[in-house]
Amino acid sequence: MLVKQSAMALAILGICTSSLTSAKTLIWEDNFDNDSIDKSIWTYDVGHWGWGNNELQNYTDDSDNAYIEDGNLVIQALRNSDGSYTSARLKTLGRLSYKYGSIEARIKLPDLNAGLWPAFWQLGSNYGQAGWPACGELDILEAGMAEALNSGSVNSAISGAFHWHHESDDYTGQADYGQSKNLIEDFGSNSDLTEEYHIFGMTWTPDSITMWVDDEANEIISIGSEDPAFDEFRQEHFLILNLAVGGLFPQIFTNEEITAPMPAKMYVDYVRIYDNDDNNYSTEIILAEDSAKTGNVGIYGENGNITESLELGTDTELYIWNNMESVASLEDSEALEFNIGAGDWFGMGFWMHYDLNMMHYQNGHLNLRIKTTSTETIGIGIASTGSASDTWIDLVDGGEAYGLKRDGEWHQVSIPLSKYALDFHTISQALMIRGGAPAEDFTLAIDDIYFSEGETKVIPGDIFALYSETAESDSTFELGTDGNLYVWENTLVEAPQSPFEGEKSLSYQSSGAGWFGMAFTADSYYDLSAFDNNTASLNFALKTSSNTPFKIGMKSGSINDVEQKWIEFNSGSDPYDFIRDGQWHQVSIPINDFSDEVDMSNVIQLFELLGVEGNIDAIEIDNIYFSSGTTEPSCQRPPRKCRPHYGRHKHPKGKCKPCGPRPPKKGPRHTVIEG
Repeated sequence: MLVKQSAMALAILGICTSSLTSAKTLIWEDNFDNDSIDKSIWTYDVGHWGWGNNELQNYTDDSDNAYIEDGNLVIQALRNSDGSYTSARLKTLGRLSYKYGSIEARIKLPDLNAGLWPAFWQLGSNYGQAGWPACGELDILEAGMAEALNSGSVNSAISGAFHWHHESDDYTGQADYGQSKNLIEDFGSNSDLTEEYHIFGMTWTPDSITMWVDDEANEIISIGSEDPAFDEFRQEHFLILNLAVGGLFPQIFTNEEITAPMPAKMYVDYVRIYDNDDNNYSTEIILAEDSAKTGNVGIYGENGNITESLELGTDTELYIWNNMESVASLEDSEALEFNIGAGDWFGMGFWMHYDLNMMHYQNGHLNLRIKTTSTETIGIGIASTGSASDTWIDLVDGGEAYGLKRDGEWHQVSIPLSKYALDFHTISQALMIRGGAPAEDFTLAIDDIYFSEGETKVIPGDIFALYSETAESDSTFELGTDGNLYVWENTLVEAPQSPFEGEKSLSYQSSGAGWFGMAFTADSYYDLSAFDNNTASLNFALKTSSNTPFKIGMKSGSINDVEQKWIEFNSGSDPYDFIRDGQWHQVSIPINDFSDEVDMSNVIQLFELLGVEGNIDAIEIDNIYFSSGTTEPSCQRPPRKCRPHYGRHKHPKGKCKPCGPRPPKKGPRHTVIEG
């Protein structure tokens, strides 16, 4: 939905008069009939950076902003107490893409007056390699545009658009960069698109693209099957559904200018893709499993364990970024060996020609052999299109080295991929190496680089002790073996202990950073689906007399800020009957309070503590365990009188505290080891 002011370079062929209901075969659909959004198809864009259009909202994966209700996907924009906005943007990148055919979505729009910008659109699946607009963009539905606002017809007008890359002979780098065509259809002041559902669709062939509403064509363009200028529209595209607030399209750039009623809901009844039953071409549907790799996938080298190798020049390219001089050419040397000079940073990467689907590898390993005598820190990174940023693991001399020794001999390095915060469906840089400015020249050699497939997830028993000396558990999380307790960026220091049970507890005070955080992070993903029921709970003892707000969280999946849920604890309105009196209190959080956003079958951070508003003078935690509800623990949890609820969720019977706003998702993955 990126918008650029640019020249129009399309010849309009006019309104299509042929029927859009001719023979076609349904080949894929999502009717949103399940209890939750299908994560095998949809994932999220998250963040608050304007999205290239000066948009105002913060996109989240919160269940308040996107959820299933009565057979609809509901995307909801909310106004927070401070006047800011949250909403959702769902995409099928790396999960589903298609080429050619007809696509339609049955959608009911919210009141757009003024400042809302709903959209149903698609981008080329090579977005991570080509960028925008060279990947191509097809906007099937956009509404809320400034032209309609100014004419008083914002709830009866929609727009379709085409964006692609074209360089003219007098290319300036600006106006000709994003060729586009906006198609505006005004249904008149007597028609309100927000009062009922409408079907927004597009028919896409090798020769033309037609956009339509309720089987009435809007406009059609020719893309010419032999014209290379339109190659963006002869490749697979992925889908996007979102509800933006403000920005370039409505020409509204401050929160105060938003007058559209809140909460605002965009209802999507279904999305369907059809084959047009044309003998000259067929519709292609690509699901994640169709392109997913298996086995040991080699990036470089001829290790005997490799079952499939990527080809340099075809699948991937090796780029030297800075200060790495190859000792020999790739053709003359089996290993990659580089001379690295003192005084300047160094780096290189294997860039993919397409997004590599490693969805089965998040529990696997990145393996490579390394030889060096240098004691410099060496960063090993991976990047993905679907993640906000790349992720690096530092091999530190005298610290975590994952098998590397600095003796000038070859050593096998194996890094758990669970350490990387990535979208494993869309790997765009299969391996990267970097380092700061070394004090001395040195040589670095690498070879036999490959991914090994994920190991089986850990499935604990009915009572799973995370940190407990007395719980009668069926399984236990062993620090140093199954994972570790990490304090984020040294924000907490140990304080005197007075354990709830046993001989030790987690007792902390702030280091003065102005925020604090810690987490139990597993070395591999846990399958806690047995705890995803109406009786299971996360149990722990908690003690503090501080008034500082904090949150307790869990996280699943590998993408930062996605599939992470925080439960907010605020002085005077703490949930689960917790009292800040400096005494121990047993807290039991129903797993259902996490599982609307956390995939319990794929948990990586089992227990998190986060404070974003100041320091805390003392907080102590003990006896942390999961109970499935099928077996009672030795120390039974007290009955639950009430639980916090947010947004659309209904209160149970009985008296409950008022609903509060959902806490923001903040906090790093993990950095500093504690235990």
